Amino acid sequence: MTISLSRFPLLQVFQPLLHPMVTPETLPMHPVRELQERCQQQAEGLEYKATRSGNLATVEVFIDGVQVGVAQNPQKKMAQKLAARNALVVLKEKETAEAKEKSDENGKKKRNGNQTFTRQTLNDICLRRNWPMPSYR
Repeated sequence: MTISLSRFPLLQVFQPLLHPMVTPETLPMHPVRELQERCQQQAEGLEYKATRSGNLATVEVFIDGVQVGVAQNPQKKMAQKLAARNALVVLKEKETAEAKEKSDENGKKKRNGNQTFTRQTLNDICLRRNWPMPSYR
């Protein structure tokens, strides 16, 4: 049975309040965990190096020996969180730039206004969307 909202004006006011504001899908992941999971998925080595100078903690993030993030804060945990967030920003920008460069080079050729896709482009789309891989004849 469906309730028509137009017949119940008071329900229209409270309807948005009845839906959960935070769901598991909308809840942001902690940056340290997100970075850890990303590195595990891509088989990359993740390392944090923390130093303290006076009352200021400095945390550096290294992936496969290359520094990708750094942050300073009086609290070590907060410095680690900020460094992980900075590293994620750098990695996402790098991935976006690489994807754009790859798509410009590999498969986005225009023919009569229609886009043509290569097998690699189709495979990439299937991987990103968790679709089954196509079989070619």
